[in-house]
Amino acid sequence: MNAKQRYKNITLGEWLAEWFTTYKRPYLRPYSLRNIEQMIRLHTPAWLKAMRMRDICVLDLDKALAELPNGRTMQYARQTWHNAFAKACKLGIIERNVVELTDAVKYKRQRGNALNIKERRDFLEAIKGKRLQWLMLFYMLTGVRRTEALTLEWSDIDEDERLILIRGTKTEGSYRSIPLTDDLKYVLSEQRKQNEADKLKKGRGKFHEARENMVFPFSAEYVSRTFKELCPAHHLHDLRHTYITLCAESGVNVRVCQQLVGHSTAAMTLNVYTHVMDDYKRKEAAKFTLFPSFGG
Repeated sequence: MNAKQRYKNITLGEWLAEWFTTYKRPYLRPYSLRNIEQMIRLHTPAWLKAMRMRDICVLDLDKALAELPNGRTMQYARQTWHNAFAKACKLGIIERNVVELTDAVKYKRQRGNALNIKERRDFLEAIKGKRLQWLMLFYMLTGVRRTEALTLEWSDIDEDERLILIRGTKTEGSYRSIPLTDDLKYVLSEQRKQNEADKLKKGRGKFHEARENMVFPFSAEYVSRTFKELCPAHHLHDLRHTYITLCAESGVNVRVCQQLVGHSTAAMTLNVYTHVMDDYKRKEAAKFTLFPSFGG
């Protein structure tokens, strides 16, 4: 019996579960798995999952996408469905990947909003003594993405070479090494002390044994929620934008900054640099006048 006959009545929900278990879980990191699992569990409508794969048409998929809350979620859900249907097609379970016939979802990421000088000062004051103090400082000192910090392991830190391995998965260039500066060394030392203190307080339970090699053993939701409480006017990702802005203001070469933050192209970094330099040029140009006493 071939795959087409064996799986002719398989529903989308059944296939997504099998596809996730067989082709995703063994190969992806926890954060990536969590995103896909959420797209399946929360953002694939129950009525669509109940349909047989072979019966699903483009209109069904368009209706399912229209039920989703925003462009970014629609984009990720469509990508998840597309990959699952593509594998089913390759295995002969279905004849065509009908997700290809749906319109691509366009989502324009909003430009980051860097913290200004006063906001940075207020934020540094707000995090003092807080549980996430060292993680927040790590974000500000490195510009890494949320997940890149939360998947950092102690074995990724090479004190002899003074380097930190960032296991980025977003793009090829996101897998990189960044310098272990004296400031970062201090932050990581304090975080290690905090982790050891937590172990003594709560004991070596299952959670701690599973995550004892993690530098920052916190959930992504907890980190984002806590940041919002400390800095309501911004999103956590704005700390990354703040780091890039500070690099531009400090004269760090744009190519170097690109490599440090793991941008796939220099154009992404240049967008921030250009914005910062435009502000700087306006302030500097305002100092010049042919008529110093004009209007006086």
